[in-house]
Amino acid sequence: MTINGRTAALQVAAHGGWMIVDIDRMTAMSVDLNVLVDVTDRRRDFYVVPGDDLRAGVRERHDEFIASVGGVRSRNPDSRHAAIYPANVEAWRNRWSLFEDVTQPAIGDAAS
Repeated sequence: MTINGRTAALQVAAHGGWMIVDIDRMTAMSVDLNVLVDVTDRRRDFYVVPGDDLRAGVRERHDEFIASVGGVRSRNPDSRHAAIYPANVEAWRNRWSLFEDVTQPAIGDAAS
């Protein structure tokens, strides 16, 4: 979808985190902003995260995890799964202002 001239993706989590099926596909995307909605336990928490920051954070956490298990997942070596949890994106809670100025790049000021 496009909002105020920026491409945006919406993802909803109902069980405490946003699941990424394929980390490589997700990190290759070119979405400007991601709106992550957490509806776990009847909450309605919104996180507006710059795409580059989200992708970099997911990749970094995934690579750290893979390194911590010796480079290969034990149960499913072919899995490309990753996850994003609210603690990973807390700095962007309700950052709706990132949609306001289309002349400014959508770059966050916090690490994902």
